[in-house]
Amino acid sequence: MVGKICVVPVGEVAESDLAFARDVVEASFGRETLVCEPLPLQDEYYYPARGQYGANGFLRYVEVNAPRGAYRAVGITARDIFAGDLNFLFGIGRCPGKCAVVSTYRFGFYCPTPERRMVRFAKLLVHETGHTFGLLHCRQPPCVMRFADGYETLDDTRLAMCARCERSLCAVTALDAGERRKNLDGVFTKYGLWEEAGGAEGLEPPPAPADLTPAKSLPRTLLGAYAGLITHVDADYEEFLE
Repeated sequence: MVGKICVVPVGEVAESDLAFARDVVEASFGRETLVCEPLPLQDEYYYPARGQYGANGFLRYVEVNAPRGAYRAVGITARDIFAGDLNFLFGIGRCPGKCAVVSTYRFGFYCPTPERRMVRFAKLLVHETGHTFGLLHCRQPPCVMRFADGYETLDDTRLAMCARCERSLCAVTALDAGERRKNLDGVFTKYGLWEEAGGAEGLEPPPAPADLTPAKSLPRTLLGAYAGLITHVDADYEEFLE
C-alpha cells in the first residue's frame, strides 16, 4: 500500500460504489488506487437520537486504521453522517492532510436517475480528496471545489476544477492537467456517465475567479457541508463538532 491511495469502506458498502470510487480517485489524482479491507462500524461514533454517525469520529477512525504508508486514505460509508449543528454532511476532508470520508447515504435523494447519483458521488470524491491536497472551497461557481449549499447547487457544479484549483493540484502532485482530464473522460465513458457528467464541457476547467482569495477558512479540517451551511473548522473545535 506504500505510496498508493486507499479506498477504505467503513461498514457495508456496495462493491460497485467501491470500484467506481477507486476509478474516479485514481483518474483524478494520478496515483494507483486500491480498495482495502472494510473497517467495521463503531458504536462509539453513533448518535441514536439522530440516527447518524459523527463525521469527525469517522475521519479519525479511518486515519488511524488506514494501511501504513498509504499516500491518501478515502473512507467510504453508506451511513448518514453529521457534525455540529449541521443536519448532515456528504463528506469531510482534512485540509491539508491524508484522509477524507464520503458518505453515499444521501446521493439518491431528489435524484431523477441512477446516473445523477453516481455523478454526485464522483464530485464529492474529487472535492473531499482535493481538500487533502490543500485545496480550499473555491469562489468560482462551476468549480468542483466550490461549496454547494444544496442538491441544486451540487448538480450545477462541474466535475472540473477551475484553472486556479487545477494548477494548485498539479503543482502539488506533478499531474499533467490534460492527462488528468483525459483519464476522467475515460472513467465516465466506461460507466456510461459521459452525458450526465456534462460531456467535454463538464471536464473543461472554468476560468479562475477574478478574486483569487479563497473562501475564509481555518485550516485543518474542512467539512464538505452540503447541508445549507459552510463550515471551516480548526482542530480545536473538533470535540464540539462531534
